[in-house]
Amino acid sequence: MDIVILDLEWNAAYSRRLSGYINEIIEFGAVKCGPDLQVKSSFSCFVKPQVGKRISSTISSLTSITDENLEEGLPFMRAAARFRRWAGECLIMTWGTSDILTLIENFRYFGHAERVPFLSRYLDLQRYSQVRMGWGTKAQVGLAAAAERLELDVSGMDHHRAGDDSLMTLEILRRVYDEKAVEAAADLCDDEFYRRVTFKTQYICDLSSPLVEAGHLRFACPRCGGGTKRTSRWSLKNKSFRAEFICKTCGCPFAGRLIIKEKYEGLSVNKKTFPLPEIQKPRDASPGPIGHMRLEITDGVGLLRFPAFDGLETVNHAFSTRLGGVSEKEFANMNLGMNRGDPNENVAQNFHIFCKAAGFEAASLVTGAQDHHVNIRRVGQPERGIGIWREKDRESIDGLCTDERGVTLVIYTADCVPLYFVDEEHHAIGLAHAGWRGTAAGMARVMTERMEKEFGTDPKKLKAAIGPSICKDCFEVDEPVAAEFLALPGAESFVALPTETDPKYHVDLWECNRQFLLSAGVPEENITVGGVCTMCESDLLFSHRRTRGHRGSNCAMLALL
Repeated sequence: MDIVILDLEWNAAYSRRLSGYINEIIEFGAVKCGPDLQVKSSFSCFVKPQVGKRISSTISSLTSITDENLEEGLPFMRAAARFRRWAGECLIMTWGTSDILTLIENFRYFGHAERVPFLSRYLDLQRYSQVRMGWGTKAQVGLAAAAERLELDVSGMDHHRAGDDSLMTLEILRRVYDEKAVEAAADLCDDEFYRRVTFKTQYICDLSSPLVEAGHLRFACPRCGGGTKRTSRWSLKNKSFRAEFICKTCGCPFAGRLIIKEKYEGLSVNKKTFPLPEIQKPRDASPGPIGHMRLEITDGVGLLRFPAFDGLETVNHAFSTRLGGVSEKEFANMNLGMNRGDPNENVAQNFHIFCKAAGFEAASLVTGAQDHHVNIRRVGQPERGIGIWREKDRESIDGLCTDERGVTLVIYTADCVPLYFVDEEHHAIGLAHAGWRGTAAGMARVMTERMEKEFGTDPKKLKAAIGPSICKDCFEVDEPVAAEFLALPGAESFVALPTETDPKYHVDLWECNRQFLLSAGVPEENITVGGVCTMCESDLLFSHRRTRGHRGSNCAMLALL
């Protein structure tokens, strides 16, 4: 049987039929070989979009595929039929299951078919390779990372195009190939295969679920291994249950975190213990400069502003502090984050208090569903209140933009980077959340390009500011995270390598975002770096790292006047 290595490119497009997003395939790329792994032929085909009107700037930048390329493509079902005729009876391999899941999704959407007609035998080459090379399967190894580990010469290949990616995957297969092992690892694509590959792991977020057993809630003492007593209520934060415990034997206090997932193979229960964090009380602060920002105290409420924005008469902006709210304990005092364990009535009251002090209309607030991606949503009057006073209606929104008055953009942070954008010429604004993933993915540039498309923004006239977040000295990371930044142009300016005295990498998120702004065409003089570290100033601002997650949330706000 021939082997076909398939790679797909796709574009996230909003479907009215689904009332949600679909990963719409825009390119097929594949290579066919026999058991001797010698190339017989290759396949390449653009797919004309039928759901998304335009390819996103992120995908276009990553793959170099343009809207003009796709105009010449075939509708999905015709492209799939052409691929089926070319592939014939074969064993299909992909690097990871994402491409197969996207293929199934597209056949269900466009062909109303539950199965992929040309999929009879399948091998997840990523998992197979990781097992063969002894890399383990706990963490997924990306295609480029695997090629680097195997010291493959991939010069001249575009690592973000389907055709070249399939060739790179073939080179990896040649290093790990064993005909009998491949035969044993390959799946027969029957009903059980489809149930397994499409099964979506579910987090258990309700302790009253019948799947939760009493033993799941018990923790052993991390010091002596003895029995413990829970001393606080369970709280749900980021899909994990958390509580405080004390050892009955040695008296050791600690925090426990419990994550329960329902997987296809069964229930997964993960427990971790942590030292109880030292929760600082909010400091007694006086108005004045902090970094390149200014602390203002209004009616006991502390807020940070950029002096560089003082001359902008068309916008109001602010960044919250811990000063002036009604929350208590680790949420003291101005917590603006819902679903962190702080009573919602406290958070709602804090929003009203902060908005009054900062000059925003509380009813005008709108936020997104932040998940560390670079998806941006244009909002207006109909979206007022979403995410705060109304339920979130979209998933995966880390950036907001508007050109309408009476709409206040809101971003949550607690070490991640808030990015402010002001286009005075077209009376438009943008606000973005950039954690390390969003920063590395170029959220600063993506927002600049999105405002250019939406409002005609000239990057040379755009004003941008980088708000309070973790600084380079505090943001120490391990090699996998550092590798994401080291792959970026100019990495030497924002990545510090380990030394004899400090074994960790350090990443300057402020400088990395600034470099992306510069690459997008924003002049250096139009970029302000606030220079306020949430971890260094943790008695003024909430810091996730400082408190090991026991904290409230800061908010960045931006509105047109």
